[in-house]
Amino acid sequence: MAGAGLAWAGHAAWEAIQTWGTPTCSWPLQMRGTASPAQAGLIRCYLRALAGRDTAGLMAVAADIPPVRITSADLRYSADARAGLATATFTPSPLVTDMPFVTITYADGVQENAHMLNMIMMGGPSGWRLDIGTDINPDSSGPPSAVPG
Repeated sequence: MAGAGLAWAGHAAWEAIQTWGTPTCSWPLQMRGTASPAQAGLIRCYLRALAGRDTAGLMAVAADIPPVRITSADLRYSADARAGLATATFTPSPLVTDMPFVTITYADGVQENAHMLNMIMMGGPSGWRLDIGTDINPDSSGPPSAVPG
């Protein structure tokens, strides 16, 4: 009995290390391909927030570098997310290990190609996020210019 408890504690600790820095949620999801617990958890969070049209939840999974806002365009698959069990297919990128390809097939047959990246690629801390949202300053290449007073 004690051995089983230690094994569970070790497994739980390893999963916490693997998902550190990445939001993880409980949401029904069928998985195909190879994904880390953090990557699978991130997709579950995305689907849960999308199904509930939860813009704060979507912001939690958004890369947000550069800063973004969630718009109606980001909610276009919300009805599909509510349709039933979705399948996420993870395919490793042949070029960049920190950007796996993820195809989400919703229960109603609609497919979405999700862009997942490890934030370390953007100069942030290690943690997985999705490239969703609309840039707040799409035409800005730097700080706003000073307004003459």
